[in-house]
Amino acid sequence: MVPPSRFEPIRVGLLHSLTGTMALSEVPLVDAALMAIAEINQAGGVLGRPLEPVIRDGGSNPKQFAAMARVLIEVDRVSTVFGCWTSLCRKAILPIIEAHGLLLWYPVQYEGLEQSPWVFYSGSCPNQQVEPALEWLLGQGKQRIYLLGGDYVFPRVTNKILKGQLHYYRGDLAGEAYVPLGATNFEVIIQELVRLQPDAVFSTLNGDSNLAFYRQFQAAGLTPDRMPIMAMSIAEAELQQIGPAAVGHYACRSYFQSLDTPANRQFVTNFKQRYGAERVTSSPIQSAYTQVYLWRQAVEQAQTVASEAVRAAAYGQCWLSPSGEVCCEPNHHLQKECHIGQAQADGQFRIVQSSPGYIQPLPWLGVEAESFAAVDVVIDMLGEVSRCVQYSWELEQQSYRLEQTLAQLRQEVAQRQQVEVSLSAANAEITGLNQALEADNSRMSAELSVARQLQQMILPKPEDLAAIAPLDIAGFMQAAEEVGGDYYDILLNGQQVTTGIGDVTGHGLESGVLAIMAQTTVRLLRTLHIADPVVSFDTLNEVIYQNRLRMGSLRNLSLALIDYRNGTLTISGQHEEVIVIRANGTVERIDTVDLGYPVGLIEDISEFTAQHSIDLAVGDTVVLYTDGITEAENCDRKFYGLDRLIGVAQQHSTQPADAIRAAIIADIHTHIGDHTIYDDITLVVFKRQI
Repeated sequence: MVPPSRFEPIRVGLLHSLTGTMALSEVPLVDAALMAIAEINQAGGVLGRPLEPVIRDGGSNPKQFAAMARVLIEVDRVSTVFGCWTSLCRKAILPIIEAHGLLLWYPVQYEGLEQSPWVFYSGSCPNQQVEPALEWLLGQGKQRIYLLGGDYVFPRVTNKILKGQLHYYRGDLAGEAYVPLGATNFEVIIQELVRLQPDAVFSTLNGDSNLAFYRQFQAAGLTPDRMPIMAMSIAEAELQQIGPAAVGHYACRSYFQSLDTPANRQFVTNFKQRYGAERVTSSPIQSAYTQVYLWRQAVEQAQTVASEAVRAAAYGQCWLSPSGEVCCEPNHHLQKECHIGQAQADGQFRIVQSSPGYIQPLPWLGVEAESFAAVDVVIDMLGEVSRCVQYSWELEQQSYRLEQTLAQLRQEVAQRQQVEVSLSAANAEITGLNQALEADNSRMSAELSVARQLQQMILPKPEDLAAIAPLDIAGFMQAAEEVGGDYYDILLNGQQVTTGIGDVTGHGLESGVLAIMAQTTVRLLRTLHIADPVVSFDTLNEVIYQNRLRMGSLRNLSLALIDYRNGTLTISGQHEEVIVIRANGTVERIDTVDLGYPVGLIEDISEFTAQHSIDLAVGDTVVLYTDGITEAENCDRKFYGLDRLIGVAQQHSTQPADAIRAAIIADIHTHIGDHTIYDDITLVVFKRQI
């Protein structure tokens, strides 16, 4: 009998930006990792088992990186993760990686001042790249340096280090500027460079911003012989895209494709054979390739993929990489060489200087190599520098978003005022028509009747619910006297069951219409097999936002989408808590506040959308509700409350979904008594039955 290990693959995660501003730089890293995985599988795999890559798109967005990291760990069940480029995205997933005790292999140069026991940093730290680059520039007589970077952690922390180095070497800071990731307009910065005439530009720009900067730099008549650019994040792949505008400028890397060694010549040949003769390699590409082999060696030595054992086995591992032999230090960084390269017309770098040997990684600016009593205190303080820069950056971004939101709100208010002016003339006619009506209440009664009918028409039918074999489902909706905007829907799409539950602000026909819009849009998205939460909520938000503006409405809605597939429940969107009652009677409460944003309130909610996944066993019960239940009042004006709802559901959790629903609704009506029902009462109960 063949043991399971011979055919069960080892799943490894590849987490990079396949879309967005960083895709230009990160997609080739996925290719490099896939090539290493293919070579390892061809050679027999790891521990006799093949590697199975699971690729997820970080979308050049820290929140999406965090969400995809959770998916890789909690849903895809990978053994390790290779990925990230920007420090912002690395720091976004770091708490998730550490909480799950999983190793991240990070292939890109970074700002240092960080050392997690769950991260191996296979790119360069500042003393292996930034400091040698600055020393070389100063040695070339370039004393006045202008610092230009993307507006996030790596450039800001790196430039703090550079300013200290400039002061130490008696250089001059000519200027400093930061632009958002993805920025393409450098007109103001180019004008400042023309005015200041620095000796060199030290660039920590990332992604496709480099294309725009180099081309605008050249168009302004600035030349590398007079004002060279020294880049930290330009490699052969970016050089290929930038074209002639980069020729003559410089980069500092631990590897260039032009490195003339047998190991590198073979690596370049293999890469081109696999991906095309026009493709190029680069320092991040070879790091992404190398770190897969280092992980493999550590796993083979540990004889397990368990993270703690692999981490211990990784210390001291050496491998002949395309850049030369690299060795993993106990501080989770690699020894490596450093090269200064000048961009050539053929799209390659000519190496103009190399370090005399391997450079030990010193992510704490060399403090860790010293021996004095307060070393640990100084290292802790240096770590605070990086954290404070990130915190300051986050506060700036929040302030910027608030300013945008306020500007948008002002615009909406202005639009509303224009509408009110336009309607002022029609108001007299409407007033006259209203006076002609025998009673305004009859109109309101008719409107509410229509809203109530519309609300009931979109509810799933019992036969629809009975057709969903994996789940035992029961739903309930009772309209308030003035009809709120509650809705729920359940649909089966292949093997996936999607439950939507939402609540539009306000009451009446307007709220009911928005609920129908939401239900229709969700059904269309699932019919088109669009399940990505960011795409789903972005599309839904655009529909609701544009339509409510057209209606002149201020309504918005809370909405959660709960997808069930093969025992996994995935929750996205902001609504009330999701209650899970396990078969053994224990209760789990899932807060959805951080999983979304009110739909239709602002123009773009994509950055707020996230998802949470849990396993659902046979017999487990899920309870969904709107605030019409928890805020239902009795004659003493006391709310029904969430604790009472959970208590009743828990008490009857061993019964079928229909019985649980009936018990809850009966208890709610006992609480309300003869008091007015102010808001819609909506409840969905489902249990996994197979």
